[in-house]
Amino acid sequence: MRALTRIGWWRAARILFCVTVGVAGLGGVAQAAVVSSWTLANDASDSVDGNTGTAQNVVFTGSEAVFNGTTSRITVPYNPNLSPGTADVTASVQVNTTYMPGTAGLDFDLIRSSPTGKMYKVELFPHGGKAQAQCIFHGSLNGTATRITLHKGPSLNDGVWHTITCTKTANQVTLTIATNGVVIGTWTATIQIGTIKNRKNSVFALGYKPVPGGTDGDFFHGQMRNATVSIG
Repeated sequence: MRALTRIGWWRAARILFCVTVGVAGLGGVAQAAVVSSWTLANDASDSVDGNTGTAQNVVFTGSEAVFNGTTSRITVPYNPNLSPGTADVTASVQVNTTYMPGTAGLDFDLIRSSPTGKMYKVELFPHGGKAQAQCIFHGSLNGTATRITLHKGPSLNDGVWHTITCTKTANQVTLTIATNGVVIGTWTATIQIGTIKNRKNSVFALGYKPVPGGTDGDFFHGQMRNATVSIG
C-alpha cells in the first residue's frame, strides 16, 4: 500500500486529535450543575429542580419581581440539594435598584441559603457610601469554622441591571459583577472554606433575612430576576 500523502497524514492526525479530545472530555472535570433557577418573571417557581418558593408582598411584572423593602420576601422550603457540602457552589442574581441599603443598619439580602450557621449569601451592603456587592461564605474546615466576606466594586444602586455572582471553590472565593450583561470586574480571595451544609429544615431566602422565632429583616428594595444556584 502506498504511503499516505501529506494531506492524508494531516487528515488522519486531525481525526485522531478530535477523538482524543472527545474521550478526554468524557473523563474530564465535571461541570457545575444548575440546581435551581428562579426567573422571577411571573412567580417564584424553580424551573430546574422544584425548589419553588412562596412569595409574600412581591409584585411580578412578567419580566422581574419587585420587592418593597419592608415586607417583600420569597421563601423556599428546606432541600438538602441546596447544600453544596464540599463541592464548589455559585450563587448568582440580577438586581436593579435606586435605593441605598443601610437604613436602620440593614443591608439588602438577595440570596441567603440559611438563616444562621453554615451558609452562602449574596448581598448589597453599604460600604463607604456605596451600595456594594458582597459575597459571604460560612463553612467548616477540619472541624474549625471558616468565614469570608468579600465586597468590591462600584455602587450598584444606579437604576441599571447588574448581575452579582458569588463563587466558592476548594481554594478561593470570587465575586463577579456584570452590568447589562458586560463583566465590569472580578475579584478573588484565596481561602479554604471547606464544607457548607445548610442547617437542616432551615429555609432558603430570596430578598430578605429570615429570623426564626423573631422579626425578619434585611429586606431588599428594588427589582430582581434570574436567581440561580449551581453546585459541582
